[in-house]
Amino acid sequence: MITLAEAKEFLRIDHTEEDGYVNILILLSREMAENYLRHSLPEILPESIKQAMLIVIAHFYEKRDGEPVPDVVFRLLDFYRKEAF
Repeated sequence: MITLAEAKEFLRIDHTEEDGYVNILILLSREMAENYLRHSLPEILPESIKQAMLIVIAHFYEKRDGEPVPDVVFRLLDFYRKEAF
């Protein structure tokens, strides 16, 4: 799973003021990935899933106005997506 330290490194954050918000974004990215993939994520993530989650975290950190998630997120996840729940 993605840790707070990994997310902050990706976002290039070196302060603690927004740790709570970044933790929420980590949970959001996991939920979005699991919903799209139609299954629970393994504890050790494939790099493409991890990258997709980091992009989601960065997107919502930088764009707090509800702008749609970039399509690249779904392209990175497509290989692991199940046909049905």
